[in-house]
Amino acid sequence: MARIKFLLLVIASLFLVWMLHAVGWDKILHHLTLLGWHWPLILLPYFLVNLFDTLAWYYSFDRPPAGISIRYLFFNRLAGEAINILTPVGSLGGEPVKAMMLRKEGVPLTDATASLVICKGILVLSLVLYIFLGLAMAPFLFTLSSAWLLVLVAAAVSFGLGALGFVVIQRYGICRLSMEVLEKCKFLPPRLKKHEEALCRLDEQMSTFYRHHIWKFWVAVGLSFVGWLIHGLELYIIFHLLDQPISFPTALCLDALITLISSMAFFIPGNLGVQEGGAVLLTIGLHLGALIGATFSIVRRLREGFWLAVGLVVLAYDR
Repeated sequence: MARIKFLLLVIASLFLVWMLHAVGWDKILHHLTLLGWHWPLILLPYFLVNLFDTLAWYYSFDRPPAGISIRYLFFNRLAGEAINILTPVGSLGGEPVKAMMLRKEGVPLTDATASLVICKGILVLSLVLYIFLGLAMAPFLFTLSSAWLLVLVAAAVSFGLGALGFVVIQRYGICRLSMEVLEKCKFLPPRLKKHEEALCRLDEQMSTFYRHHIWKFWVAVGLSFVGWLIHGLELYIIFHLLDQPISFPTALCLDALITLISSMAFFIPGNLGVQEGGAVLLTIGLHLGALIGATFSIVRRLREGFWLAVGLVVLAYDR
């Protein structure tokens, strides 16, 4: 499996280099210079995105952890998300890092893990709402074939059903049900069986959250959804800085569809190549051309690299 993932990463990298070469390195570099001294503006939206997602995480706790501030959770999340970007495991590689960092601050591991599982469901569910918002606007903004639109809708529906199922099963014992399935299939590792009691406690904690704090769940969904809207604002700002102004609804729609396409390649670290390909395809659909899509992708990667570096610094400092 590791070899397959490495092969996919190599293929994605080659595709990305080929695509950027086809667009033209000189043209892309010229467009990048349009940012000028305004480039720090592209860093601000993700700061706000992470802030709103941090607030959503805060509301995912059954009881707010004593002595843990929003500021600490903000930087904890940056560290974990840096690992999520670098590991090809569906944005899950950094979650244990977040939990262990909280444990070092005195938060029980069960509490930390429960909040992270709940928050992951909230994040995915709010993303589904954001994607469907983009799909609803797409026929009025894009020139896409009905076949492509049907594929995107099918992908969004599948993604949505998976997200909804993930949230619902937390209410009824995701760990217990998973262990029962593994045991029936005779795939249950003995080491996992040894932690059955701790996993049952985790189930109970998540179930309690949904039974007694459902209002927190919806507040967190709202906060996370605002975070996605700000993610679309980032695209709006970048396009204006690149002298290709588009309306805010168009930016939201474009960002939502790029995110949907990127989510299909969760097994490739950082969705390398897929995110860029989706951006180029969709900007062509907007009659903006491949050049602006490729340039935008590079700008977003630069922003991603900046916050990834901040996250790794936080992780190094914590150790």
